[in-house]
Amino acid sequence: MSAGMDSVAGTAGAETRAVTEQLAPRDAVFYYDETDRHPSSIVAVYVFDSRGAELLDTAAAARWAHDRIGLAPLFRRRLRRVPFDLDLPYWVPDPAFDIADHVLVEPAGVDWGTVRRRLGEIAAVRVDLDRPPWEFHFFDRVHGVPGAPGPPTVLVLKLHHSAGDGVATRELEAELFGGRTAEAAAGGAPWRAPVVAVRAALLFPYRLACFAIGLRRAAAARTEVRTRAAAGLLDEPLPTRPATRFNRATGPGRTVDQVTLALSEVKAACARFPERTTVNDVMLTVVSGALAGYLGEKGETPPASLAAMVPISMRGIAEGDSANRLSQMAVDLHTDVTDPPARLAAIRESVRRERRRNIDPAVLRYAARVENSPAWLLRLAGWARAQRSFAGVDTVPLSNTTISNVPPTGEGLAFRGAPLLRAFGVLPVLDGDGLRHLVSSQGDELVITFQADSAMMPDPERYRELLMRSFRDLVDAL
Repeated sequence: MSAGMDSVAGTAGAETRAVTEQLAPRDAVFYYDETDRHPSSIVAVYVFDSRGAELLDTAAAARWAHDRIGLAPLFRRRLRRVPFDLDLPYWVPDPAFDIADHVLVEPAGVDWGTVRRRLGEIAAVRVDLDRPPWEFHFFDRVHGVPGAPGPPTVLVLKLHHSAGDGVATRELEAELFGGRTAEAAAGGAPWRAPVVAVRAALLFPYRLACFAIGLRRAAAARTEVRTRAAAGLLDEPLPTRPATRFNRATGPGRTVDQVTLALSEVKAACARFPERTTVNDVMLTVVSGALAGYLGEKGETPPASLAAMVPISMRGIAEGDSANRLSQMAVDLHTDVTDPPARLAAIRESVRRERRRNIDPAVLRYAARVENSPAWLLRLAGWARAQRSFAGVDTVPLSNTTISNVPPTGEGLAFRGAPLLRAFGVLPVLDGDGLRHLVSSQGDELVITFQADSAMMPDPERYRELLMRSFRDLVDAL
């Protein structure tokens, strides 16, 4: 049995049990791909208006968390590998669970710059997979948070990506901050590695046969994709893009910063464009302009257009039982187009071409090859990716940066009675992807949060200014 969405969020209105479930292949990719230079973590940040609330200490934070760990099986389960990787890992109840290992209260009264530095550090460190893969970090009474009416409480939720994606995280936060409580229910049967190993060995021939069948289907689907592309029915992305300063091996330093825009103004810009345009189209255009401007100021204008990896949710498009239901679009950012409305028009069309490609039945059949991939192959693929060097490369495959977005937060969310002011996320940077963006919204506020390797971007305040200028140039031109 493979883990579904309830590996992060439980069933509403009921306690969830920490039962044993096998990891789905799509989720196992995040497990096998992870290295110290390629963290597979989700970092979600919540800012609460704590005016009038009691000061938060470690005991109070632990009590709050303890009263909610029954809301999702994630909180009481850890991952265990099958001996020799004969089969995919399992989620299993952790008999040694100690909530103190997962709740960290940082010093109170720090400033916003300190919190941003800590966010970079938190995102850079791998989640400990020897215990349930999640952490809460609490910062109480943070000074200087833009737009906050007083020193708020900042809560950071960090979890391993194998447990779910951004949509699943939104479902989990609705449980955590929606007013319900649920202490942990009793766990399931203990992990017995020898029994699991014998079962995996017996199933190995069957898994191998499924893999062989899947390879044949994938080969047929790939042939169909190429035929459709040759006929002009599909537009495949360019296989390589010019490498930039952000497409090198990452160092130890991290920078986290953000730009806040009025969502109503962004939507007004969409409405002014003569063709139907989304908020996402506008945000891609804003980042494109800022990225082109930043590299231009450094005297590093690339010889051709750059591209972004843009995740797309496959819920309602492709069936599956994995916790992660994403595909990756490689969207041309048209950084070589200087006129903002013309760049928006070009990006809008590139997004639509990539979306059509990702939902094409032949492409979906080809992408489904991972569903039958054995554990040993996923592990080998992860190892191979970790060996890649970015030193001195002139091109990189498909994209130069990541621009992701998550659905808006729900209404009425609160922490110990303190209402939610803002929610955003931090995407950990990776070797070859040293600048990453995440777009989120709460009410009329839209936030672009970016993390960069600090050696690649020693002046994040300038990039922040360029993001704002790129938006203003687009609005003025429209």
